[in-house]
Amino acid sequence: MTLCIATGYSQTIYHHNVFWGRIALGDKITDRLRTEVWLQHRSQSADESSNIFQAPQYNSYWLWFNYRVSDNLKVSLSPFGYFETYTLYTKPSDLERPPVKEFRYTVRLEHEQKFRFFNYSNRYSMEYRVRDLTNTGDYQPNWRFRYMARLEKPIKASWLKGKNLSLIVYDEVMLQFGKAVRHNPNVFDQNRLYAGFSYGITKNIKITPAYLFVIQQRNSGNEFDYVNTLFVVLSFDNLISQFRKQEQHPKSPQG
Repeated sequence: MTLCIATGYSQTIYHHNVFWGRIALGDKITDRLRTEVWLQHRSQSADESSNIFQAPQYNSYWLWFNYRVSDNLKVSLSPFGYFETYTLYTKPSDLERPPVKEFRYTVRLEHEQKFRFFNYSNRYSMEYRVRDLTNTGDYQPNWRFRYMARLEKPIKASWLKGKNLSLIVYDEVMLQFGKAVRHNPNVFDQNRLYAGFSYGITKNIKITPAYLFVIQQRNSGNEFDYVNTLFVVLSFDNLISQFRKQEQHPKSPQG
């Protein structure tokens, strides 16, 4: 459902219900270096329907390389990401608008601290975005900085029978600047509040369902999208390496 509310501060708020889905395909290159491919799709409700799968909202293909510097520090690089973003629905004509095409390049630094009862992470990302905002082939660049504070609580219980289960909450803030947004009245882009859990289905497959509340500011500066999101990630680990034959070592002669 989409709802428009005018506040006393001359702000307009649009409410949305959406679904975010991601498949993460990962594998190790070395003990410290890993690669991932994220395949993502988002959909949204349109008109007064509560069907969050009714209309497209986003598609992307994102390549990552992750290098673990130490047990607590990880550096990630995305040399390529392609995105198609449809406008969040507010009126019937929005369904006719073509998506904004985008190429994105990202560096990310993540520091994790492990305490007795929970793990705490700080994550810093810098994105270079090149977008065809007018759908005319004129791609405009800008930068976006992202900061995330994340808490994870691993659950240890006999009923899990050795499976991994964690509760996760985080808050992520995004700020934007550069040519494509230079004349916009806002630097703030969006804020994401997340609550969910991660469960290891098998040794190499993990599912992470969550609720995500997004506050996003539109280019006008006085319009905001409040987005209720069902976010589900399905991760597949060691896709290729799990099938590699272990090197056979000859047995020592007996005698």
